[in-house]
Order: sequence, then structure tokens, then C-alpha cells
Amino acid sequence: MLDVTSLGEVLIDFTPVGSSGNGNARFEQNPGGAPANVLAALSKWGKKTAFIGKVGDDPFGRFLTDTLEACGIQTSGVVRTEEASTTLAFVHLDKRGDRMFSFVRNPGADMLLTETDVDCSIVERSKIFHFGSISMTNEPASTATKKAVMIAKASGAVVSFDPNLRTALWNTLEHAKEKIRIGLTFADVLKISEEELVFITGTNDLVQGSQSIFREYGVRIILVTQAEKGCFVRNGDVAFSVPGFPADAVDTTGAGDAFLGGFLYQLLERGCRIDDLGEDELYAMTRFANAVGALATTKKGAIPAMPALTEIGEIMLTVNTQTKLDKYRPQFHFSPKSGWLNDPNGLVYFEGEYHLFYQHYPDKNVWGPMHWGHAVSKDLAHWEHLPIALAPDSNGNIFSGSAVVDWNDTSGFFDGGTGLVAVFTHADTYPDTEDDAYVIDGERVTGRPRQRQSLAYSKDRGRTWTMYEGNPVLADAEITDFRDPKVFWHDDAKHWVMVLVAGDHARFYASANLKEWTLTGKFGASEGSHAGVWECPDLFELPIDGNAENAKWVLLVSIGDDPESPEGSRTQYFIGHFDGHTFTNDLDPEEILWMDHGRDNYAAVTWSDVPKQDGRRLLIGWMSNWKYANHTPTVEWRSAMTIPRTISLTRTAEGIRMVSKPFEELSELRGEPISLPPGTYVAGERVLFDLSGNCYEIEAEFTWDDVTEFGLKVCRSDREETVIGFEATSGFLFIDRTRSGESGFHDTFPCKHGAALQTAGNRMKMRIIVDRSSVEVFAEDGLVVLTDLIFPDPSSMGVALYSKGGEVKVNTFVYYPLKSIHTESSMRSPTERKGMV
Repeated sequence: MLDVTSLGEVLIDFTPVGSSGNGNARFEQNPGGAPANVLAALSKWGKKTAFIGKVGDDPFGRFLTDTLEACGIQTSGVVRTEEASTTLAFVHLDKRGDRMFSFVRNPGADMLLTETDVDCSIVERSKIFHFGSISMTNEPASTATKKAVMIAKASGAVVSFDPNLRTALWNTLEHAKEKIRIGLTFADVLKISEEELVFITGTNDLVQGSQSIFREYGVRIILVTQAEKGCFVRNGDVAFSVPGFPADAVDTTGAGDAFLGGFLYQLLERGCRIDDLGEDELYAMTRFANAVGALATTKKGAIPAMPALTEIGEIMLTVNTQTKLDKYRPQFHFSPKSGWLNDPNGLVYFEGEYHLFYQHYPDKNVWGPMHWGHAVSKDLAHWEHLPIALAPDSNGNIFSGSAVVDWNDTSGFFDGGTGLVAVFTHADTYPDTEDDAYVIDGERVTGRPRQRQSLAYSKDRGRTWTMYEGNPVLADAEITDFRDPKVFWHDDAKHWVMVLVAGDHARFYASANLKEWTLTGKFGASEGSHAGVWECPDLFELPIDGNAENAKWVLLVSIGDDPESPEGSRTQYFIGHFDGHTFTNDLDPEEILWMDHGRDNYAAVTWSDVPKQDGRRLLIGWMSNWKYANHTPTVEWRSAMTIPRTISLTRTAEGIRMVSKPFEELSELRGEPISLPPGTYVAGERVLFDLSGNCYEIEAEFTWDDVTEFGLKVCRSDREETVIGFEATSGFLFIDRTRSGESGFHDTFPCKHGAALQTAGNRMKMRIIVDRSSVEVFAEDGLVVLTDLIFPDPSSMGVALYSKGGEVKVNTFVYYPLKSIHTESSMRSPTERKGMV
């Protein structure tokens, strides 16, 4: 019994190998042909294979026959002819390794395969029969192909089909479409590229296109290959995406064939079961195939590039491809490798590194005994996970706080040198209060909560930490919610300042040595929003419109969730004056300014000790909301940070306001931009078929005359979309995530919400950042910001523009795909790291 038989073309691939001394291109002879390539992979992995086809009775034909035999492929079905020469294909590679083809085939020997040339006994003895469309470009090979497929079907073989569209080989595209559709009627397994899907179905929507093929032709397993992005899989009504593997591509000639060989190998290993394959099985099979395809691009040629099983196993073990459990993991936002994450803590810059500490529970993906997780970065984009910095001890769990560089060793921890000091809240319960019951975050707990401020210090750039033996350094037995210290040095007052929150207000303390603190002021008991307990304060000075001579102090205060408030937890800010002792608000007491009008930016704080020559105030927030943070649909990890942002103050018609913009280094992750022609008009909905992805940035500017609403739809498919819109008549910017994907984990999650936006006449600028499970919108240069979580199916990758009530003019529109920051070393446990992959 044979495992797999292929019918079709075997040919010579001439692949480029540089140029001659006078600049002419040089080519190297390699064996190829898609059906033969698939067999070469399978034979290399120990499967019994056979090839049916025709070659010229020439040196090329003999070379190919010898090559197939050397690969272990049976060649009794290969016929030689003197009527035509062996087909030659010249592969032309661009700078990215992507290929174009030209052919010497007029006719080629493979086109002359006849019905009588087909050895029916070979087909009848095969578990899987594979073919492509190239053998159907001309007669008599087209009729011979159809005969062989019908024999395979009658024999009960699984039929595999790859359209492998090569437009240069067809008389007309309609002829190609007709023959490919014939192939689809026989196929049990279909491997089809994104471009071929559009050619056959007329849509680049993977869900819709694959569904139409399934419904019209009944193909059981559809594999839509997406190059380095991976593969979209449909098995009946079940559809999902499987991410690809990173690879330094040299030659992509045999990648698709290697992928299909990998999938058929996995199918054979499962007894060729195609009726009862579960989603998890299909996912694992496709992941294996993705690994094979990626490895095949790292070598020249097709057949010579087929990887060994040991190579495949190694890449699958060592390269993190964001497995199925990680389908929502952001690709350029910071997230924990596993476990729970909430508030950012201890943001400090020291000796060339940005430190990000964060509230972390390593054992589960829900809130629990808090630790300080730790990561460092040189560019705010790529993060290196470090071991947990602070863990619970006899004084309690480690709640939020800050970190500073003690430049002058005021603490005495550093023997006259310099080091890092963390100031944080120790949280436990008062002794002998076990019988007392309290409700915290909606849950009943016993023991009266106790929160005290403590210190830890590091002499080795934050790699290890020592708890101060005099902890705690600040306590107040009269206050239950007494936490989240933010500390900084005040130059004019020449002392350390601590701002922390005490239930419904902020308190200010002063210290000369970080160990002994004196209360200097209070603020906020009757000002701003009190929809929840105050948390996570920050205090800093910012120039107005870049004028250092005209500056104001900004106080950030986050408010916890209120069951009566649909917005949940969020962050407000005050603008005023700080004299080194207390804060004075410039706003009316009842006036509330929100830092972000989305649902998912909380506990935002800024980095300390960023060099003055940098000139930026950098901020990051926790991208979630206490209403549903413990229930979002991730598995091994939960929650991420926003992208870092540069914040500033500007003067508007309504007063002084905060402006937030994405950090500059984000542009280093950009791929090749795709732009719409300037002055494009949109009326109704316009799907942007050239754009497909779930990790990207869009910069756009719109103008309008008579229109009621316009905007974009991202993460779009026939059943899902997230709408970023502007109601022009009322001046309201919004996000509508009611159809954004998975949302049943909390009744407040699917919603439409936003903020008033004052535009410069009928003109608006918008910057949108999408990262798998999040959308961040910066309108009018960051004057209004919306940050939202979304949980779409990975296949929902479309983008569309829309307008209602008239036309909107798109002055500029630029789409940048954004690269992933993840490598295996960045996501592996710190004790396991073995270097970059």
C-alpha cells in the first residue's frame, strides 16, 4: 500500500544565485514541481510515495527521475517522451525572497501525459492522492488528470488538491478558473493561498471565502495559507487561524508544498481520518505544517529545502508562535508570560534601561496575592522579562508603588553610591481581627485590612532586591485604604515627596532620607470624581505647549469600580500648582477631566528619572477594567499594558488639557506602508481589500460637508466588527464594540461609548493602533483618546471605511503593519532563557 501518490509536473527550477562578473543573472539547477515537492517531503519522513507524470527523454528528464528515486519516491509511473523537452521554470526572487516565475513550456513534456500513461494500479493502492491545476492547463494531460482523480475517489483515497495558480501557463484566466473548480469538486483537502481564494471566490475575507467553497463544493478541510502569518483553517462550520513561525527567508519556492507535505504527514499519522478530526487536532496538525513551511524558506530550491523531522521538532519546541491559548495575546503591548497582571508600578529609567514593575500573581490568571513582576527595555517596545522583584513576606502582599534613583544616597543604602529604591504598599490584616468581615472588590474577606508603606532597594540595576529591615516606614491605623505611594525628588523644596491615596483623597508627605515621612498636605475630598475609591496617584510638572516658563502640575488619580457606574474604573487628572507640600487645583471642584475616554486604561502612571535631554513625560496604563478584568477570555495569562505614551499640556478653547500620543519608538515596528490615494471619497461602506491584519497602525485625516457620521471598521468580518466613528452633527467620537467578538463574559462589555471632540472646522485627524485584542484611538493629535479591549476571532482581519448621510473625503490614509515584539526568549521563564531565537 502506498501512502501518497502525486500526479502532475516535475520540472527544473532555475533559482538565482547572484550574477556573473559582467552583471548578468546566474541560475542554479534544482529539481522541482509542486506535486513532486510534496512527495519529497513525505518520503524524507519515511512515507511510501509514488509519482505519476511525464518528462523529456533528455538530460533534465533523467536528472529529475534520478532525483525522485534518490528521495525514495517510486518512479514506475514516470514516462519519458521525445515529443517534447522537460519543462523548465525560472524563479525570480525579490528582496524579501518572494518569487515570480517564467517558464520554458511550449509544450513541455508534462503537458503530454495521456490516459494510457496513467498506471491505474498505483492510484488504486494509495491512501492519499494529490494533484494540482497545472496538469490541467492543456490536453491530453487534463483528461489524464481527471481520470486518475476519479479512480482515486472510487478507491476510497483521500484527495488533496492545490490550485497552485500560475497565470502565465493558462490561455485565459477564465479557463484557469473553470479547471480549478473541477478540481474543487473532487477535493477532500484543499490547500489554497489568499490570492487564489480571491481569484476563485471574489473576496479576501477568509471566513466568507472559505465558507463559500465549503458550501458549494463540500471540501472537508480547507487550508488558506498566509505566508509568514500562518494559515486559516476551515473544517465544515469550524474555522480558526494558526499563527506562523518566524524565519529568515532565503527562497520561498517550495514553502507551500512543504506546508502541504507536513499537513498530509500529520493526516497519515492519524490514519487519514478526515470525518472526525477535532479542532485541537487540526490546530496541532496545521502548526506542524506551518513549521515545515517556515523551515523550507531558509534554504535554496524546493526539494533540497525539505526539512528533517528533527529540525521540525526543534523549531516547534523553541519558537513561540502564540499558541491557540494565546490567540488574544497582543503582539507589541507588554503582557505577562503567564499569570495575572494589573497596575504598572515602579516606573523608572536607570543606566540605559526603562524598568516596568507591575502587580502580578504568578500562580493564576486572576487577582490574588500580589507580587511585583519585572521587565526592562531599552526602547519601550521590546521587553525582557526578569525574575519577580518583590514577593509577599511577613509584612504582607506587595501592592502598588513607585521606584526612584537615589542619586545622592540619601537613604544610606548604597555606601555613598547610587541605586534604586522601591516604595510600595505592604498589605495584610490587623492581628486579632479574624472575626471581622469586609467586602473588598465585591468579595467578602475576613480580617480588618491593613496597608502600610515600605521600602526595598537594589544595588545591581534592579536584578535583585533587599527589603529594608525597618519596614514599614509609614502607617496610619485610622485609614483602611492607604496605599499606592508615588515618590519623587522636589528640586525647589530639596526633599523627597510622596503622594498616596487615603480612600477619598490624596495625601502628601516629605522626607529627607526616604525612611522618615512627615504629612505636609491633603487634597481632593470634595473635588473631582468619587465614583470609586481613589488609587494609584502620580504628580508631575508639564510645560504648556512646550513652554517651560509656563508650566502646570498634573495630579493623576485613578478611581476604582462603582457597581452603579457603567464606565467602571478609569483615570482622572487635575491641573494646578504644587509647592513641594500640597496641591492646589486650578479647576472648579466639580469639574472632571478624564485621561482616557475608553473603557480600558486604568492606574496610569509615568516614568521617573527619564533623562532631561529626552524631554518626554512617558506614561503607561493597565489595559483593563475592574468590572470584568478577572473574566476576560484569555487562558494562561490575563491583561496587558497600554502602549507607552508621551503626555503634554496644551491650551484649548475649553482650557488647559492633557494630550497623549503614542511613544516615538513604535514607528520602529512599522512595515511597508499602504496608502489610499489622497482625496478619496467614501459614501456608504468601502471595504479596503488590500488591508488585512490584526496588528497595525492607521494614520488618517478626514474632511466633510454634509455627513452625519463616518469612521472605520476594524477587525472586521461578515459577523464581527469594531467601529471607530465620529458623529459629525454632535461632535462625538466613539468606539462601538457591540459586535467586536467574544463579549459574553460580562454584560457591560458590549457597548458603544466615547467623548465629545472639538475639531478644527470640518476636519479631523485620527491615529488608530490595533493589536489583536485592543484598539487605541488618538484623535486630533491626542486631545481625545479611547482605549478598548476587544476579543475578535483571529480571522476577523478586515478594514473598512464608512460614512452615513453623505460623503466624507479621506485626505490621507496610511496603513502600517506592525511587527511582533515576541521571541521565544522574551516569553520563556527567566530561568529557562537560552538567548534569542
